[in-house]
Amino acid sequence: MASNILIAYFSHWRHSENFAKQIQKLTGGYLFEIKTDTYYPEPHDPCSIQAHKEQLADFRPELTSQVKDMNHYETVFIGHPIWWYREPMVIRSFWEAYDFKGKKVIPFATSGDVGIENTEKDTKKWLPDADVRTGLRLGTHAVETSIAEIQDWLKANGVVSKNDQEMIMNN
Repeated sequence: MASNILIAYFSHWRHSENFAKQIQKLTGGYLFEIKTDTYYPEPHDPCSIQAHKEQLADFRPELTSQVKDMNHYETVFIGHPIWWYREPMVIRSFWEAYDFKGKKVIPFATSGDVGIENTEKDTKKWLPDADVRTGLRLGTHAVETSIAEIQDWLKANGVVSKNDQEMIMNN
């Protein structure tokens, strides 16, 4: 049920936010922005350098936003840009802040050309008691043209779209 779906995302340049909003439109889930007070430069190269330093230091940015009742959600989408071939370190802060035991966790990401495979592996490693499903990575500017792909991915992961829910209720 949509009320049991959380769509948590971290988005520096708003691409992952756009992806999260498309998932929200399709599922009716609750949208939640993962925020930190860590500053990231707007230009790509300085931001990339900082992200790499954070990975090398195993740094955990402090979260400044909190999910009110994580126990309420059965399915948790977790989205972000791909930085240095994996999730930004603030995602690890998010993973460590909550208990994901028994939850269906579905990663999603945006990237210019790097896949989501490392994020999927990391999610399974850091959340061993969660039911981690297949993620989806979309090109940085491809969200608006990928709605059919997002719908297929949702169905493949056992998530019913709002339209499917309405059809079930009307029959």
